[in-house]
Amino acid sequence: MRRTLSAVLASITLLIVLAACGGNENTANPSTSAAASPTVGNAASPAASSTTSANICPPAGNVKAFNVVSDRSEASYKVQEQFLSRDLPNDAIGKTKKIQGSFLLDTGQQPRLVNMKITVDLSTLTSDQERRDRAIQNKWLESDKYPNAIFVAKDVKLPAFSQGQTITFDLPGQMTVHDVTRPETFKVSAKMDGDTISGTATSSLLMKNYGFDAPDIAGLLTVKDGVTVTFNLVAQKGDCAQSLS
Repeated sequence: MRRTLSAVLASITLLIVLAACGGNENTANPSTSAAASPTVGNAASPAASSTTSANICPPAGNVKAFNVVSDRSEASYKVQEQFLSRDLPNDAIGKTKKIQGSFLLDTGQQPRLVNMKITVDLSTLTSDQERRDRAIQNKWLESDKYPNAIFVAKDVKLPAFSQGQTITFDLPGQMTVHDVTRPETFKVSAKMDGDTISGTATSSLLMKNYGFDAPDIAGLLTVKDGVTVTFNLVAQKGDCAQSLS
């Protein structure tokens, strides 16, 4: 009886050990079938792309990845100032080359721009007057607290195009400034030359929509509440669209 009980206990112990080993093997080798290639139909889900990192790396085919070349690109604003001592208004323009971005381009039968994200460092905007720059950054944009402007476009149909041909289209998306996110649409003119895309995107934004008033300095200087935002972009084809989270 004692020998039989010992044999049963040994069998149970062996089963437990085998089950534990089997569980570890499954954990160490997760199924890879869930990792699918990125498709335009599921463009809003970067996790579905064929990649081992946060970057989006499309497989060979019509979908191509592009990344903004910062030193060849620029973001700018233009506002209309009115000085009390002047009869005519003045356009104030600020610029920065601290701009990053990436997107996917589907060059199939129905061209599409997918998963675009553009990030601009507002704290680096400079104009022809340092005093203006300090006032904008410290009092209105508060770029020490909200340093980035971010534009995101998920899935946008494009007109048919060929190499070297300039096309124009509307680019709707979500703009975040001053910790406020709103829908905005840019007017775009762009073309592709080989593995390079260059273009200009322009939109008009209202400051009040993003939680701050147009500058007014004791009536001596007033600014019209309307900002023309322009992205002059050069993007280069790459294996992956870089993550900018």
